[in-house]
Amino acid sequence: MKKLIITLSIVVAGISVKAQQVPMLSHYYYNKFVWNPALAGFQKYGQAYLVYRNQWNQVPGAPITKSLTIDGPLKSKNVGLGGNLYQDNAGMFNRTGGMVSYAYGINFSDDSKLRLGMGLGFIDNRLSTTDLSYKHPDDPLLELNNNNKTGFDANFGVNYTYKDFNFGVSLPQVLALDIKYEQPNKSDLVYKNTRHFQFNASYLFKAMEDKLKIEPSAFVRLTPHAPLQYDVSAIASYRDMIWGGVMYRSAYAFGMMAGVRLAKQFVLGYAYDLTINSNKTYLRGANEVLFGFQFGGSAADDEALKKRLKGIDDRLDNDKTKIEDLDKRVKSNSDDIEQNKKDIKKNSDDNSNQSDDINTLKRMFEEMKSRLGKGSVEVGDVYEFKNVYFATNRYDLSNEAKTELDQLVNVMKENPSLKIEISGHTDDRGTPEYNQRLSERRSKTVIDYIVSKGVSRDRLTAYSYGESKPISEDLNANRRVEFKVIEK
Repeated sequence: MKKLIITLSIVVAGISVKAQQVPMLSHYYYNKFVWNPALAGFQKYGQAYLVYRNQWNQVPGAPITKSLTIDGPLKSKNVGLGGNLYQDNAGMFNRTGGMVSYAYGINFSDDSKLRLGMGLGFIDNRLSTTDLSYKHPDDPLLELNNNNKTGFDANFGVNYTYKDFNFGVSLPQVLALDIKYEQPNKSDLVYKNTRHFQFNASYLFKAMEDKLKIEPSAFVRLTPHAPLQYDVSAIASYRDMIWGGVMYRSAYAFGMMAGVRLAKQFVLGYAYDLTINSNKTYLRGANEVLFGFQFGGSAADDEALKKRLKGIDDRLDNDKTKIEDLDKRVKSNSDDIEQNKKDIKKNSDDNSNQSDDINTLKRMFEEMKSRLGKGSVEVGDVYEFKNVYFATNRYDLSNEAKTELDQLVNVMKENPSLKIEISGHTDDRGTPEYNQRLSERRSKTVIDYIVSKGVSRDRLTAYSYGESKPISEDLNANRRVEFKVIEK
């Protein structure tokens, strides 16, 4: 049976090894501390996560990564501690490391927060040549089997949040120490722990009263002498109980992920990377499983309670505003009712003089007919209707108004060349904009009535003055319609 030999980036005899050395996990969106020490204790409660990733499981010697992280806040909410243990096996290189991290937060405001973090630890590199296929049994590299070297390791991170926006930078292997393996031929195999640069930006969108959350994210990795790598992802969660998402890894894979919260404290997640480049036939995909445990929930509960109380305060303020607005409308309606009572009383008093008004009305139109016959009616003459008045905020016609308009209809039918302008007016009890619209409705109502009696609409022109032309301190008198001769 043929073995598929994976050639790692190794150059023997004093030449360094340079490649992407930090494991590429998929669950960094959920366990953010795993990639940035500044996020130790960021969640305000303790949490522990175990991750197992099997990459290209059909390929012998393919990377397998195991990671255990634990972090949480101290009593001071600005300080967080964390720890990380991991093992990363890839071909002949087996890496084991551990680190303790410290993070400190600076709150510029409730919305703007900065965190700084650093970690110190160790890294152990072991070479294993047992499973290598080789042509030369006397190759000095084979004598390095199970040879391990241990050294210091450190990382540094910064994270900034503004409301629901998050941006972070981390530098794994910031010391960039070399690990040298001395071979029997006195030449050195050098494994260089290369400094990495990682950047992440995300924004959390919320809907349905924060029940639904969607977080798009971009993650960029920069390593000297290696191609730039980036991930683009979008994760959706509901009630923080279930979540799912998709991911694209630059020129490499398309990822899918899902997870669920079990009871209150346990979390289970799964991610799968489907290789999409030219090696997809051989590399297949990668499987990653996450198991999490969250503890010390009182801090989280306090945060959730604060959010709920703030939400209640906001709703109370909103309800208070609505109540105040309702009180204003009730008062306004009460004033309108009182005014309507006065109008009704006035109209009742005026009914006793209705006969005189009708006679005056007849005389006005008879005079107009006479003047039309003599040619003494001038363009621009304005006539005020005596009974075309409106109740407050109304634009419907009373029977008295219709009677008066019928007289105008008769005059217009007897004089087919007569054209008039109908102008609507209001009192000053509303806003100017509202009164303008109300006067438009009143003039339109009058024109619609005249047209319904057989007068052509093109002989009528509507104009609206709103409250701009009062004729009296009597509000009832100002709620009127006038007409003006514009062509005879």
